[in-house]
This record gives sequence, structure tokens and C-alpha cells, in this order.
Amino acid sequence: MSVSVDGFIADRDGAFGWGVPSDELFRFHLEQVRGLGGCLLGRRLHETMLVWETDPSLRDNEDTDAFADVWSALPKVVFSRTLDRVQGNARLAEAPLAEEVAAALTATDKDVEIGGAGLASAAIELGLVDELRMFRYPVSVAARRSCRRSPKTSRST
Repeated sequence: MSVSVDGFIADRDGAFGWGVPSDELFRFHLEQVRGLGGCLLGRRLHETMLVWETDPSLRDNEDTDAFADVWSALPKVVFSRTLDRVQGNARLAEAPLAEEVAAALTATDKDVEIGGAGLASAAIELGLVDELRMFRYPVSVAARRSCRRSPKTSRST
């Protein structure tokens, strides 16, 4: 999860363009995704990442080609109160979070990632998270109170 130094994942307009990774960090994320056996996502993150499965214009170099291939092949479970179907290599969650996590872990011998601030926060509260991977960007977005802070992050400067 990318966070600003003041603990936010989006700016006051809900945008997170300030967190676009450098080429080096993009390759690091590619290697991380290659090591996953599944991913549980909130609706907003699923919709944001779906372009890697549907938009061929993102395939403009060796790294983006590889990421699109790896992301497309990765099994995903989407948690949403509003969607009745999802696209890509994904399915809607049918069971409570703890049960979906257990099923995802049973289906693979690799790590399973949980993405999306709200979903990650719920998983942390249930004691389902073994490791947090947060990438703090050297920017203060000074977001409004209505924006979500990353789970369990303190406001630091």
C-alpha cells in the first residue's frame, strides 16, 4: 500500500497520482506480484487495477507487459456491497472475510495479498494479517478528514 508521509492513501480529491512508482519500484512490485498465489481486493482497488487486464495501451514496455500478464493470471476475490459481478480473473466474495482468506490460503502455497484500505483494516482487526507492506512517499497530501487513512498508521511528519 502506498501512503503519504502524513498517512493518507489519496489526496483531498480522492486521487493518488502522487504515488505512481518509479521504474525501479514498479519492477519491485512486479516481483512481489509474481510471488503471490491470490489477492483479495476491495471494490475501488479492483476497479483501479482492472485496466491491467483490459487496457492493451498499458502494455508499452517489457515491465508493463510482464505486470499485465502476471496480474491477469492472478486469482482475485473482490469484496463489494454494490457490485453484482466483476470482470477479469476475479470473483465476488461469497463468504465473510475470514472464510475467504482461509479459502485463498488453502488454494495456494504462496502468499495471498489483501489490498484496499477498508478491506486491509478489517483484516487487521480480525488478526488475519501477518505482514504489512507499506510504501511511504515523501509527500504530504493534506487530505480532508473524509479521506481514508491507511490502516493502523499514525500521523507523522
